[in-house]
This record gives sequence, C-alpha cells and structure tokens, in this order.
Amino acid sequence: MAEKTYKLSLEQLNDIVSDAVTNALKKLDNIEIVEQQPEEQTSVKVGNFSEEQYREAIATMKRNRGAGEEPKVGIFWWNATLHELFGVVTHKRTDYLRPNAGGGLITCSEMHEDVWKKEFRRQKYHGGGIGPYKGEYQMKPRGRVFYNPTDDQYIIAVGSWIDDNKDAIAQIIEEFDLPDAKTVVQKATHWDIGQTWND
Repeated sequence: MAEKTYKLSLEQLNDIVSDAVTNALKKLDNIEIVEQQPEEQTSVKVGNFSEEQYREAIATMKRNRGAGEEPKVGIFWWNATLHELFGVVTHKRTDYLRPNAGGGLITCSEMHEDVWKKEFRRQKYHGGGIGPYKGEYQMKPRGRVFYNPTDDQYIIAVGSWIDDNKDAIAQIIEEFDLPDAKTVVQKATHWDIGQTWND
C-alpha cells in the first residue's frame, strides 16, 4: 500500500496540534495547567494629576463625547471563516492635521506586523494561546483604511482576498464609520495573503 503525503501550512499544523492538545487535556482528570506569566518590570512612576491637568482632561473628554461615529483610518484583519473583522486599530481622521503617508494620504501609524506581535503575546499569556493570532501576520487577510484629503475620499486598501470576501466591505465601512459616497475599495499586492515587505 502506497503512503499518502499531506501538505500542510505551518498555520494548519499549529491549529491541528493546538486542537489535539486541548482535546487530550479535557480528557484528563485532576489536572491544572499553570502558565507562568512573564514578570513585567517597569520603572514608570505612579503619581496624581494636578488639579489643572485633571480639569483639562475632563474638559477634553466632555468635548469628545458623541464623536465616536466620525470616520476613521486604521488597520484590520478579516477572519474568512467567521466572516468578521479582528485586530482592528482605528483613529479618527480628524486626529491628523496633515498627510502622514505617501501620496498625500492619511492613515494610522500602527503597522500590522507590530500589532500582530503584541496581540500574539497577549493571546499566549492571557488567553491560553486561544484566539485568532496564529501563524504569521501576513497569512491572514488584512487591509488598511486611508483618507485622501485632496479628493475627500476614504480608501479601503486590501489584497485580492477581497474578491472572495465581499461581505467584508460592509463590515469595514461600519467599523470605520466611513461614508458610502466617499469610500472606494482598492486592491494592491502588498495586502495579498502571504505578502510582506520583502516580497
């Protein structure tokens, strides 16, 4: 009988191993899994607001109440299995006074790879390794929202993965509070699955 060969991505293999370990542990009695938390050392000092700082902070927060539905720029990932966004980072477009990206565009300064690393660590230490941050950041559908002040237009930048996930568009528009009439979706290879800065 000939042997079968299976091809698996690293992400698929990680999922299979994680599921197998979880199922095996559920069958064991009287077991407690203790995950050692990394010791967080900091030299940050703890103090109090001055009266003036406190009044100004409260006044600023009051002015911002109700402004949560302003259009936003930022980054996101798309879970094609659950048909939902995750890892969303948003900033109000009005937080930026001038373009901060190439081509005169505005977007957030956060990078997918940095957010992924941070969330991966958080998921590992506080979520028992369970969550969407598995494998490499570029192996999940992702995108970025830009604003073009010259055209007064929002750009949802995505990879070709959007062709099979059109339902993501409505969720992105809702999550980022984008105006339909001033929003376009543009594909570029940088946001294709598997693409990185080196590709």
